[in-house]
Amino acid sequence: MDETTNLNRQRRQPLGDILIAQGWLTQSQLEEALKEQKSTQNKLGETIVLLGMATEEQVTKARALQLDVKYINLQEQEFDPEALALVPQSIARTYKLIPIQIIGDKLIVAMENPMDIEAIDLLQYETKLRIDASLSSTWRISDAINRQYGSETTDDIQRIMDQVASTDKGEIDDGFDDSSEDIDEVKRQSHAAPIVRMVNLLLTQGIRKKASDIHIEPRRDRLDVRYRIDGELYLVKSIPKTLQPGVASRIKIMSELDISERRLPQDGRITVKIDGKKCDLRVSTSPSLYGERIVLRVLRRSEGVIPLDQLGFSQKDTVVFSKLISRPNGIILVTGPTGSGKTTTLYAALNMLKSERVNIMTVEDPIEYEMDGINQTNIHPKIGLTFAHQLRSILRQDPDIVLLGEIRDTETADVAFRAALTGHLVLSTLHANDAPSAINRLVDMGVDRFLVNSAINGVTAQRLLRVLCPDCKRPYEADEETKVSLGLNPHDPVTLYEVVGCSSCGQTGYSGRSTICEVLTVDEEIQRLIMGQGSAAEIRHAAVTKGMVTMQQDGINKLLAGLTTIEELRRKVLIETMVLED
Repeated sequence: MDETTNLNRQRRQPLGDILIAQGWLTQSQLEEALKEQKSTQNKLGETIVLLGMATEEQVTKARALQLDVKYINLQEQEFDPEALALVPQSIARTYKLIPIQIIGDKLIVAMENPMDIEAIDLLQYETKLRIDASLSSTWRISDAINRQYGSETTDDIQRIMDQVASTDKGEIDDGFDDSSEDIDEVKRQSHAAPIVRMVNLLLTQGIRKKASDIHIEPRRDRLDVRYRIDGELYLVKSIPKTLQPGVASRIKIMSELDISERRLPQDGRITVKIDGKKCDLRVSTSPSLYGERIVLRVLRRSEGVIPLDQLGFSQKDTVVFSKLISRPNGIILVTGPTGSGKTTTLYAALNMLKSERVNIMTVEDPIEYEMDGINQTNIHPKIGLTFAHQLRSILRQDPDIVLLGEIRDTETADVAFRAALTGHLVLSTLHANDAPSAINRLVDMGVDRFLVNSAINGVTAQRLLRVLCPDCKRPYEADEETKVSLGLNPHDPVTLYEVVGCSSCGQTGYSGRSTICEVLTVDEEIQRLIMGQGSAAEIRHAAVTKGMVTMQQDGINKLLAGLTTIEELRRKVLIETMVLED
C-alpha cells in the first residue's frame, strides 16, 4: 500500500459525522449505534441500518462521500447490453457489482466496494478496459443483477431437469407408498450434485425474492415450488415427479431430520448465508396424498427488528401504542389472523423497551428473531413445556416485561392476567377479528371479567396491506360507487391508483407491505362496558367517540395517500360495512 493511500485513509471523515452532517442521523443515535456496534462487532453502517436509524441508501450515499467516489442510484440507470455482455454473471454476483456502460476505453461499474482491488483487477483482465468504479447499495446491486442478467435459478433448474430426464425414464406412481422406495437409494440421490444444486438454487432464489415462505408441494405428476411474497403465493417452478424423493430428502438432511420417517410431521431448522447475510429457515414437513409437503419459513436474522415507526402505523396510532407499552404493568394484546404481522409489532415494542435496567423475558413458539439484551425461551409441548408452564417458570426469574407468544387457552390467559396484576407488563397476541372483539374473546375463553377489566391496558388489531410499486403504479379517477363505499362525497374528485407491473416489482404491481391497525385504549368508560357485559359494537362505538381510528378508516387513509389499491383494501377489510366516523 503506497503513502498516498495511507494519507487518504487518514483524512477520511468518519461515517457517523457525515450522516449527522447530512441530517440523516442525530448525535444521540450515533452514540447508541456505536454502543451497539461494540457488542455485535458489526460494521457501523450495518448497525445503523439494523437499528432503523437510517436507510441503507442513506448510509451508502454517506459512504460515497467518505470514500470520495460517485454514488449511483441503479433504479434510475439504463444499462448497456454490450457492457453487461463483457462481465459474466458469476463475477457480478461473487463481487457484488454490475457493469453499466462503456465510454471510450472505460467500463462504468457500480460496486458494493469500489476499493476492492482484486475485483477491479479481475474486471480489467476480463474486459481489457479501464474500470471506473462507483458505489451503490448492496440490495440495489443484487436487484439490478436479477433484472439485467435474469434469474440464474430457472435456467439452471431446467438444465438439471433435462439431465435427469435423459437418464431416468421411470414411470410415475400415482399412490403414496413409502415401502416401495429404497431409503439408501433416496439418500444417495439427495447427495447427488444436481439435487444439491437444485435445492440450493430454490432456497437462494426464494430468499433473494424476499419470500417469507417457500412451499414444496407434491402433486400427482409433479412437484410444485411456490414462494409467498408480500403475503401472496406464486408458482415459480414445477419439477418432475422423479426428483421428489431426492429434493425432500436433501432438505431433511440439511435440517437434520429423519429421512426414513415420512408418515409423521417433522420440524427442523436450517441456517444459510446468502449474499453475505445469514438467514434461518424453519422447516416443517407433513405427509400428504402424493408425498411429503415441505414448507420453509424464512427468518432474516441479519435484517434485525423493524422499528415501530416503520411498521406503517399512523403517527397518531404510533403515539397511542407507545404510551400503552410504556406503562409499568398490565396487558397489551396485538390481535389479527395468521400472517398479519403481530409478532413483528411485538418485537418492535420490545426493541423500544429494552434497557440494561429492565429484565425482559419471552416465551415463544418458536423464537423467530434473536434479540440482543433479551432473554428468549421456546416452548416444548411434547415434554409438557407449554405456554402456561413456561410462563409460570419465568415469573420466578424476576422479569419486568414478559412477551408471551400467544394466548391460546384459559390456563395461559389466567396466568398471564394474574402476572399483569402482580406488577409485570405482559405483551401477547390473540386471534380476534378486531380490537373490541378481543375483549369478549377473552371472556369466552373463561377469563373472569374482573381480571380482564383490571389488567388489560389496550388492544391493537392489525392487517398487512400490499403497497403499490412506486415505479409503475397508475392513477385513475374513482367512480361515484367507489366514493360512496369509502364514505366520501361522490361529487368530490378522488384520485386512486391501480397496479401495472414492471421489472422492479417482478410484474406483480406491488412492492412490500404496510400495516393498517386500530389501537383501543381501555379507559374508565371501556372498563364500565366490560363489567356491564357490553357488546363489541358498543365498545367500538365508545372507542371511536373517544378518537380511535378503525382499521377500515386507517386503510382508507392509506388508499387515498396512494399507497395501495381498492382491491387490496377490500380483500383485507370489508369497507362496504365500515362504521363511518364523524
